[in-house]
Amino acid sequence: MTARRARIRALITAGGVHTQEDLRQALHREGYSVTQATVSRDLLSIGAVRTIDADGSVGYLLPEMIDDGGPVLPAARSTSVHHIAHEVLVSAEAAGNIVVLRTPPGAAQYLAGALDRGGLTDVVGTVAGDDTVLVVVRTPAKATALASALLNGAEISHTKGATGGQRGR
Repeated sequence: MTARRARIRALITAGGVHTQEDLRQALHREGYSVTQATVSRDLLSIGAVRTIDADGSVGYLLPEMIDDGGPVLPAARSTSVHHIAHEVLVSAEAAGNIVVLRTPPGAAQYLAGALDRGGLTDVVGTVAGDDTVLVVVRTPAKATALASALLNGAEISHTKGATGGQRGR
């Protein structure tokens, strides 16, 4: 493990890391010149996960810090798929048996994790990048239904018909 990644682990363990930008600035103060993309890769490499604590604050934890019986739970397990979609979904569009979901930068894995653990029987799996989630669904009809349900749950205006839309904010 690199010294930078070890330092990231220490900063997360100490608490107070709420965003990748918080972490990037803390590293910068300690002499590490890193970009948001580097921080994102480092977080993924060490297995850090975004979480929501009992008062609703978002932050990062290491896998060994998560206690399913305690007050802090992985974000995707503590809130519903529709709640998370409402928070981060920008657009959704069905393409065959795949649904393409767009989020703000850095939020795709958060949404994909919620979908993976959401108990949706028609979802075969997800692949998340930085701002895009590909959701593999069992049939094209079920993909269209999922896109519509997520759009409705996120209160997104339907500018592309029943299979797609963008946030009306």
